[in-house]
Amino acid sequence: MSSIINWMGGWPKEGLVSAADWEERVEAVASSVTTEQPGIIERKLEPHGEGKLRNQLAQGLLKEKTGGNSNQIRMTLGADGALSWLLDHALIPGDTLLTERLTSRSALQAFRKAGMKVEAVEGDRRGMNPEALTTAFYRYRPKMVYVSPSCTDPEGVSWSPENKTAIQNRCREAGVLLVTDDRQEMLLYDSDEQRTHKRLEPGHLSIGQLPPGLIAGLRIGWIAGASDLIKSKQIANGIHKELVGSIQQRALSQLIEEQPLEPLLDMLRVQCNERMRKMTEHFARMGIPDVAWVKPRGGLHLWVILPSGLEGEALLRGSWLKGLIFQPGAPFFVKDPLVNTLRITFAFADERQMKQGLARLEESIEEFTGRWSRS
Repeated sequence: MSSIINWMGGWPKEGLVSAADWEERVEAVASSVTTEQPGIIERKLEPHGEGKLRNQLAQGLLKEKTGGNSNQIRMTLGADGALSWLLDHALIPGDTLLTERLTSRSALQAFRKAGMKVEAVEGDRRGMNPEALTTAFYRYRPKMVYVSPSCTDPEGVSWSPENKTAIQNRCREAGVLLVTDDRQEMLLYDSDEQRTHKRLEPGHLSIGQLPPGLIAGLRIGWIAGASDLIKSKQIANGIHKELVGSIQQRALSQLIEEQPLEPLLDMLRVQCNERMRKMTEHFARMGIPDVAWVKPRGGLHLWVILPSGLEGEALLRGSWLKGLIFQPGAPFFVKDPLVNTLRITFAFADERQMKQGLARLEESIEEFTGRWSRS
């Protein structure tokens, strides 16, 4: 078998801050900690993460969400860790939560593993339908609404400002916790679009993370918002499984002092946008009948619609034999899945991998459909 081209997602081994650079920083911090406290590598964590790092984020990347208030940030192990923490502390098994019909696969898996009842609210690419949400409030009595309005997974689209405001208002009026998954927000290709966000109101929490490909080997995320959940000190005397290690937090704080993250994020955003452009150009040149895709407004992924009758799961099995893997689309649906869909993570593929991967994909489609021959 040829070497595997992995378009399933995950975290790349390298980043704009290299693995060697990051490991050196972490080792230097670890050495300083052992010097301060011989024999102790890892201190017990503050309940919300290292105070200095939270201040830096509150005054920098998360200023518009928190108004500069570091007490409105809790550090976690990536955005998935933030979501897991919320499920543990804001909900109990059996609770109902609402989301879009097409939503994050990893979030759906987390909800179901935690024993939550997940119901879909109808909408379109402008966002969740506010009237449908109100109807769902009366029908299901949910404890939480989970959405990704800034950059959806898997499609990578952004809601209209009107829908964002309407959903926030409906949740506030109903007294239902609104959780927005903003993990791809920093990778919106139009940087001006990121500056349209307002400070989070009570009852609205945002989960996010430093995006993959920024700092090699670092998965750090957060929950932000004005909520008693964020201020809680119930874990102050222990280390929660989803919190980020103190040493990594210190190392990140030192990196921010020496090298602000904003220019690096600009570089990563440009890189993702350029690779999205190249990937869609290669798709267009292939000229496969009845294959379409949604042009993303940001993020790491491309949502692909296959010819009718071809299932993403079956295509994955065929593509695996040729050395290509990706995410079938059906598991991204809460209900009534469109099985002729798939998600490709293009952001870490170079030109050579794009050409090779799409050639393997085209060959696999051809074998299943028999509608055309390779040129």
